[in-house]
Amino acid sequence: MNFGYLIVVAEHNEIEYAKLAYALALSIKNTQKQGYDKVALVIDNKDLLEDIESKWVFDHIIEWDQETFWDGRSWMDELTPFEHTVCLDVDMLFTRDYSHWIDYFIDNCELYVANKAYTYRGDIVTNDYYRKCFTANGLPNLYSFFTFFAKNSELATEFFKLGRSIIKNPTEYSNRFLSKYKPKVVGTDEAFALASKILDISDEISYPLDFPRVVHLKGNVQNWPHLANVVTDYVGFYFDENAKLKIGNYQQTDIVHHVEKNKITKETINVLEEIAWKK
Repeated sequence: MNFGYLIVVAEHNEIEYAKLAYALALSIKNTQKQGYDKVALVIDNKDLLEDIESKWVFDHIIEWDQETFWDGRSWMDELTPFEHTVCLDVDMLFTRDYSHWIDYFIDNCELYVANKAYTYRGDIVTNDYYRKCFTANGLPNLYSFFTFFAKNSELATEFFKLGRSIIKNPTEYSNRFLSKYKPKVVGTDEAFALASKILDISDEISYPLDFPRVVHLKGNVQNWPHLANVVTDYVGFYFDENAKLKIGNYQQTDIVHHVEKNKITKETINVLEEIAWKK
């Protein structure tokens, strides 16, 4: 089996995306079975890794110039070194083993994109606060933060090719397909959703499954009766010495899309490193 996780990051003036990628890779190494724990990092400047203690958590480090595109994940099919890949958002953490689900995807899918997210309490996100464009224009509710694909799949190749065209020509596609509620930025979620709609493959690449379960910590999708731009303004974020994560009173047992980049502190990294070194 040739499977791995792909993380794509770019240099940023304010956010240390390389550090976030390191934390995610450590959490994958700490929780996934051998053979299901490989990680490839795509980065536009390898110098950003100078301060990382254990670069071995990245099985592949691929330097790639993202040109003017702020999110290089739409090129994931061309960048991956694996035959089967899950591409992840960088601001995520794994909390337990998911290898049995990877077996399912490899055996049954050429392409699968997550179609739901969860609150920190484990409820399905129902609020479209950040997805008015999806609702108004009838887009499938895809989340690119967990995208599985087979490298040599014609279906995946066609999908990603159209997704890249949308990313490169956002005004043209917005005017034609997203006129009811034009997004300020056509991101990877919008591009993937629109590509699947144009190709009429939504049911083929994103049917209901119990996995992936990704806890999405954007404030205004927590199904709260009030607006909240930042989740941790209202509930605590507790990461202990065993790398167990609790949000408020809720222990997290799924993939956590923490969103708040400052939650990955030096202490968080140290905990993850200690566990990795002992394995």
